[in-house]
Amino acid sequence: MAFNLKRLGHDDVERCVAIYFAAFQNAHSIACWPRIPSVQAWWEKMIHDELEEPGAHWHKAVSPETDEIAGFCKWQEPKPGQTPDVDLPQWPEGADAMLCKETFGAWARMHKNLMGTRGHWYLEIVATHPDHQGKGVGTQLIRLGLDPADEQGAEAYLEASPDAVALYERLGFQEMGSTDTWIENERVKNTRYRNLFMIRPAKAKPKVV
Repeated sequence: MAFNLKRLGHDDVERCVAIYFAAFQNAHSIACWPRIPSVQAWWEKMIHDELEEPGAHWHKAVSPETDEIAGFCKWQEPKPGQTPDVDLPQWPEGADAMLCKETFGAWARMHKNLMGTRGHWYLEIVATHPDHQGKGVGTQLIRLGLDPADEQGAEAYLEASPDAVALYERLGFQEMGSTDTWIENERVKNTRYRNLFMIRPAKAKPKVV
C-alpha cells in the first residue's frame, strides 16, 4: 500500500514524538530516554524548533485508509564545504545525560570524520509506528532524500541501529563504521549496543542530451 507523503507541520509534532518512542524500543533509546513528560516535552520542542531549520526536509507518511500519520522523517540537504556539526544540546531532565553525551557525541564525530566537507543528504531521523511497520513506509520516506541525491549526484549518510541495516542495504547504503557502547542504568542492565554508520555512494548525474 502506498502512503501519502506530505510536509510535516507543527500540529503533527506530538503524534511524531509518540511514534518515535513506540518505534525505538532498543536498549539505547530506552536507556537514554525514559518515557516521561519532561523528555516528551524536550523532543516536541526540538522538532518544533527544527521544522524551520534551513535545508531541513520534514515529511510524514499518512495512511490513505485512516488519515493517520504512520511515520515521519527528517532529511537535511547538502551543505557543501561545511563539516557536520558536533555541538550537543542540553539534555532534558530525567534523561541519562552521561550516556547521551557519550553516544551522540561519538556519532557526531564519526559523521564529521566520515563525510568531512563533502556535501551530502543526511537522514537524521526516520520512524514508523509499529502498527505500520513492514508496509513500505520507511522505504517511501527514505526515498524522499535518495531521489534528489541521485539527481544531484550526491552521497547520502545515516546512522543505523542493527535491526534497520538490511533495509538500508537494500537501498544502496554501505556500512562504513560502528561504535559499541556498554549500557548500565536503572532501565537497561548490562547490555552492549552497537550503532552503525552508513554511506550511500553518489550516482553519476544523468547526462543532458
